[in-house]
This record gives sequence, structure tokens and C-alpha cells, in this order.
Amino acid sequence: MNNQIIPEQVRNEQLSFDTVEPLSDNYLNTLVVELDNDEIVGIILGGSYARNEATPFSDVDIACFVPDSLKPPPKRFIYRDGRLLSIGYRTVAEIRSELARPERSIFIVSGFRRVLLDKDGSVSRLMREIETFNWGPLQKAANGYASFGMMLAAEQVHKILSEMLKRDDLALSYEASMLLSWLTEAVAVQRGVLVRNDSTYYRQIQEVVGLDSAWTRYHRLAAGVEAAPGDDRPVKTRGTAALYLYRETLALLRTAMRADHFEVAVQAVRMIDEATALTSNAF
Repeated sequence: MNNQIIPEQVRNEQLSFDTVEPLSDNYLNTLVVELDNDEIVGIILGGSYARNEATPFSDVDIACFVPDSLKPPPKRFIYRDGRLLSIGYRTVAEIRSELARPERSIFIVSGFRRVLLDKDGSVSRLMREIETFNWGPLQKAANGYASFGMMLAAEQVHKILSEMLKRDDLALSYEASMLLSWLTEAVAVQRGVLVRNDSTYYRQIQEVVGLDSAWTRYHRLAAGVEAAPGDDRPVKTRGTAALYLYRETLALLRTAMRADHFEVAVQAVRMIDEATALTSNAF
């Protein structure tokens, strides 16, 4: 069977994935009526539908606000008209608290949100606070968070080296993914990168560090989006790249780190250098 698709079909299919109709006011109003009750003070639309960047597979991100005196219900998912709805419950006080934490604020501040319901004005006031957010007062806490994270990540370095020695590829894949995530977050927090959305997270950090930097090269290798020349064991490449990424991250963050945290990280880098000097792990 010939499954080849001619170029014009490819262009048409790509266009269909790139153009999704915005949610109608009628659809959103129906959702508000369905979700509203006496314990709801406000509802907002976020995510790709709020940004007009949705694909046919995008979920609809809805945040329902309850009074500060209540414990928010757990997040839930439902389908409506073929769309997956992600319905989270928060309080205004909870979001304000997270805005004071650098590791949380970077994921809250950026992005467009549409207020669908605001019974007492508290949600609109919160949205204005987010719009006028100032990173400056959080920088000291951000440095401390990244410094502590680099110290903790030293254990992950040892886990990767151990799994390489045991040649346990599944465990190595897991540990490399963990270290990649931690190091990405450390740089994002310390540099105050306000993440627009999940899809842009990694690219935003790479752009801040430099797309042509050694850090970005190892980040891409550790993420598995690039391969080393002659790569016959991709998971080993990812693990080695994650180790080198730790070394490059230390170079980036060293001036922001506490002396005791820095010393632990330096020792971890020495372990990396000693281990890789005995193997063919260099790229």
C-alpha cells in the first residue's frame, strides 16, 4: 500500500492543525453556568485557548476560585463537545502566596488569562497584581532556591554515575530526566525567566543562556532532541549530557550560590570529571 502524502496535502493538514476556532462566548457562558455555585467567587480561562494558540488536541484550562476560607477541591477533568476540560480550584490568597515564591511565580506571571466570572472583584484585582508583578524583590530568594537545588542535585549526579556503571539503561533514563528537570528549573528561577507556557519552557531557558552555548548543547542532548555523532546508545548520551549540563550550570550559577552549597557542587563536578576521564563518554 502506498501511504505517501503529496506536499499539498501536507500543507493542508498542517494548516488544519494550526487554525482552531476560538471558543465561542456561548460555549464559555454555558461552562460558567455549569461550574458556578455558591462556593465559586470567580472563574478564568487560561492556557492555549486564552492565548488563541490552541490546537485540536489542546485542553481547555479553567480555574475556579473559591473563598479564601475554604479548602479548594481537587483538580478534575471532563469532556465537553470533544474537548478535554482541565478544571482547577484555587483561592486568591493561595495565588498571592505563590507570587512571593520565585519557584512558583515564574510559572504564574506570564501568559494571558480571560476573566469569565468575578462576583466580588477579587479575581480581577488579582489579575491586575499579576500584570504589575515585580521580580526584583524575589531575586535573593531565587538565588537561595537555585543554590540549594544545585547542592541537592549532587546526589542525582552520583545516581547517574552509578546507573552508568551498572549499565541499567531504564534507571539511567529516569535519573537523567530528573537531573535535566532540576537543572532547567534552577536556571529558570535564578535568572527570573517568566515561563509563557509548557511548550516554550525549555526554549526560553535556552534563549536566556544562549542558543549557541555549551549549556544549551548539553541541554538538548540530555533532552534527547539531538544525538551525538555515531550515537549507538542514546540513553548513555543523555546521561553523560546531563552530567556535563550540571557542570555548565554550576559555571552559570556559581556567583549566586552559598559557599557551602558551592563546595558540594564542585566536589560533584570532580566526580564527573574523574569518571568520564576513565570512559569514552566525551562528545
